[in-house]
Amino acid sequence: MKSKNWTPKFIALAVICFLVGVGTGLLGYHYFVKPEIILSMKIEQTMAMVEKVIYYEDTEQKVIGLKSEDGIEIVSLLACTLHELNSQCKCIWSEREIEEMKQKDKCVELVFQIPTDVTISQWIEPEERYHIPVDERGYRILGINNALFIMEDNLGEALGAYILTGHEYEGNISYGGWAIIKGRDKLDKSWVYSLDRMISELP
Repeated sequence: MKSKNWTPKFIALAVICFLVGVGTGLLGYHYFVKPEIILSMKIEQTMAMVEKVIYYEDTEQKVIGLKSEDGIEIVSLLACTLHELNSQCKCIWSEREIEEMKQKDKCVELVFQIPTDVTISQWIEPEERYHIPVDERGYRILGINNALFIMEDNLGEALGAYILTGHEYEGNISYGGWAIIKGRDKLDKSWVYSLDRMISELP
């Protein structure tokens, strides 16, 4: 009885398995690993553009050193928080209103060296992209001069855990309101708790 030669079939099967494995790996890289790498690079770029960080509480302000270990940790948290923004609220505040918040609210301001593009987590429908700047994957880009992170709202405007982003328009800075919403419209306050802890540990 003549034995069958299975070698060609095993080779073909091995080639198919290899191609399936490579394809799965490429898909995983494209959809999971690559976006994380891109986001990490964007966060580092945002951090590199920071000029100063100022903490406001009880009409007093404190400039946080950017090169200190605490300063780097705070800037990293704020940069990550900016990129996670996904929900827009009340659109416009004037510089006068912002100055009042700095006097009465507990907040931290992130000031950039020059207007900086920050990609946030709000995905824009293709038909809306003609008037809204987006990145290569369709996520919204905000041009930001500075950002005010409201930790504690003492003015009764329900702005606790909101971030107000400032951009220049016709020679003035106007501010739009943003937040991070996690499932069923729940406002994410985790960054406030983390920032409060970091601030309390400053020398």
